[in-house]
Amino acid sequence: MTSSPVPAEATEEAPRPSKTIGGMRYIAPFFIANAGMLAIFQGLQQIILPAQIASLGDESKVGSYGLIASIGALAAALSNPLFGAISDRTRSRFGRRAPWLLLTAVVSFLVMLLLAGASTLFLIGAAYVLVMVSTGGYQAVIATTVPDRVPERFRGTISSLAATGSTLGSIVAINIAAKLVDQPFLANAVIASILVIATIVLVVIAPDPTASTSAPEAQVKRERQSSSSFFAGLKDHDFAWAFWSRVAIMVGYWTVSTYQLYTLTDYIGAENLPGGNVTAATALLGTINLGCTGAMSFLAGPLSDLVKRRKVFVVVASIGVGIGALIPVVMPTWTGMIAFSVVMGISFGTYYAIDAAIMTLVLPSSENSGRDLGLLNIGNTGPQIAGPFIAAVIISLAGGYQALYIFCALVAVAAAFLILPIRKVR
Repeated sequence: MTSSPVPAEATEEAPRPSKTIGGMRYIAPFFIANAGMLAIFQGLQQIILPAQIASLGDESKVGSYGLIASIGALAAALSNPLFGAISDRTRSRFGRRAPWLLLTAVVSFLVMLLLAGASTLFLIGAAYVLVMVSTGGYQAVIATTVPDRVPERFRGTISSLAATGSTLGSIVAINIAAKLVDQPFLANAVIASILVIATIVLVVIAPDPTASTSAPEAQVKRERQSSSSFFAGLKDHDFAWAFWSRVAIMVGYWTVSTYQLYTLTDYIGAENLPGGNVTAATALLGTINLGCTGAMSFLAGPLSDLVKRRKVFVVVASIGVGIGALIPVVMPTWTGMIAFSVVMGISFGTYYAIDAAIMTLVLPSSENSGRDLGLLNIGNTGPQIAGPFIAAVIISLAGGYQALYIFCALVAVAAAFLILPIRKVR
């Protein structure tokens, strides 16, 4: 199996060696692995965790959920750059990434089973944190396989595949969780097994191209110096703007998405939902939203590769997220929530695919791509720390759910302006 270097797009990034290794043997399991990863994240956050907390009869379920979700997100945020940096420095016959992909996938499966058996708020929180650590670590390492293997001119397409896989996994997870909400062991085992199976297939049929029995002394020294600071990448102009743009839109997204179930019970009203079934309604909205997200993710990436433009997609998508967030404010009905899910899904699907491509194109150093992509992933997981806490404060003190959706709209529009100063990407 051979491959040849492909030149970078001069308009997007300075030349950097980049190879395609594995072809469909890499792409197919990579697609499913992203599906499995988001299946865990979304299955837990949309259905499993809030339902498990509510089942305890806790009258302060909003605050309890916000606290646990925030602590879990903090754990995931810290594990992202940590596992990325560790994988950068790993040298083994199986490569830099493969050992950590397998380890984090298996641990995620085991702690999902532990979570299913938790019967107190403390145990639920502890198990959830462990899931977030392992899955957050997996997220950092799987993202790094893209710059390891994929030429820059195809980054939009591969990012679309990752986003589409993530969407598919999320749809499957929330529907499994909704149907098996009373059988937590079975629900968690089925959801987590997707990640384990996909990871095994990936590392077996598409071996890690970084596999090596040794590393040149100078290279090891350079990596040790750069890994002394996880946040060194933020000194780079384009990297920093990309990071803060992602933080802004993700804060808005997570403040509303993590409270979807409670929005339906406390804002729309269970009596206004089809059949009065809140769990089924949450799953339906999630399926609509993610279906639209997946469709646009699939289309947006290849289109951006074709026109060789990235930023305009992100700007339009960010504004679209802001518009979508205002729909429940003016239409606090079941119909309004369906419209919200459609507009949000179309806009966020476009954003998610193109933003992921931009992230791989603004990396300051190929030697530390794992560390820096892990840092960028804090832009995903970090807002999960602040998002539920901010949402709980807004719901309790600043006007309830209408204020929550207005806040989402404002920060989404801010994200559009924050992406504009990037120079390397058109």
